[in-house]
Amino acid sequence: MFVTRQAEVEDYDFLFHLKKVAEYEPIKAIFGWDENVQIEIHRSEWEESKPTIIEVNGFSVGSYLVQYKSDHLYFGRFFLLPEYQGNGIGSQVLSTVIQLAQEKSLPIKLCYLQGNRVGQLYKRFGFEVTAQDSQFVHMLKPRL
Repeated sequence: MFVTRQAEVEDYDFLFHLKKVAEYEPIKAIFGWDENVQIEIHRSEWEESKPTIIEVNGFSVGSYLVQYKSDHLYFGRFFLLPEYQGNGIGSQVLSTVIQLAQEKSLPIKLCYLQGNRVGQLYKRFGFEVTAQDSQFVHMLKPRL
């Protein structure tokens, strides 16, 4: 069981740690990990939009972001600490976001790094690859 809440200033450092734990290997493989570049990207993303924090027993264990666009929902920054992966949290989060998109009658778009295992989860939930290159995979879950 988990709860969600909007990110607060106190979550800033946790969110960078979470991103590093979740994406270090794919980022390193594709771009090379440059700590200063990643800190700047994190700061820019933080200023653009605050994600939702996922908590289990009062501890922050993950995050995700849903952005409303004119013709779709964008789903991103979906990270879980490794010890909380494979326990159904990701499936529950995706189910919630899919239900939200259905209520709004919008498709969902997302993008993730090549080499990230999360693509398997997205495919199970009906997301389709719309484009990919050596760095990113773009997916869409059509509106129902």
